[in-house]
Amino acid sequence: MKLIPFTPRHFELVCSWFSNEVEVVQWGGPTVCYPLQPEMLQPMLDEGASNPPGRLCWMAQSDGEFVGHVQLGLDWRNGIALVSRVVIAPEARGKGHGSNMVRLLLDQAFSFEVMQRAELNVYAWNRVAIRTYEKLGFRLEGNRRSCALVNGDRWDGYMMGLLREEWSGVRLNADE
Repeated sequence: MKLIPFTPRHFELVCSWFSNEVEVVQWGGPTVCYPLQPEMLQPMLDEGASNPPGRLCWMAQSDGEFVGHVQLGLDWRNGIALVSRVVIAPEARGKGHGSNMVRLLLDQAFSFEVMQRAELNVYAWNRVAIRTYEKLGFRLEGNRRSCALVNGDRWDGYMMGLLREEWSGVRLNADE
C-alpha cells in the first residue's frame, strides 16, 4: 500500500463511497452533510496550500486500486498531528487496509520532527475503528458525551492519543 496525494481528480470517487448521512458524519464529523459533493472537498485541499500546511490529504492505493482516504491536520506550534477523515472504500473493507493506511499516515506525521503527538476523535459506537487505533498504539484519553446530533440521535465520541515515543515502540514491534 502507498499514500498518493489527494487531488480534485479523486473527489468524485470519495463522494461515491458514502450512501447516507450517518456514513458522511462518521467520516467527516458533524459539520459535513449528505450528500457529499465534490465542491465540499476543495476547502480540505486548500488548507494544505499554506506554508507550513495546516492539513494534508491522501488516497490509499493498493494493487493499483484506490482503497481509502485519510487526512492529517497539523498543529505546528504544539507539535500535534490530528488523524482525521479516515475511510475505506466499501468494497475494500475488512481486508486490513485501515490499519495499513493509518500506519503509513503516522509515519508521515512523525516524519516531521516537531510532531510529538498524534490524536484523533472517533465515535464511541465505531468499535472496528477503535480496535484498529488501539492496535496501532492509540490510547483512550477521554469521552465527549453527546458530542454530535445525527438524524435525531446523540452520539458520544472518544478522544485517543499516541505519543512519538509510543509510536516508535509500535513500529519496532511491527518490524520484528
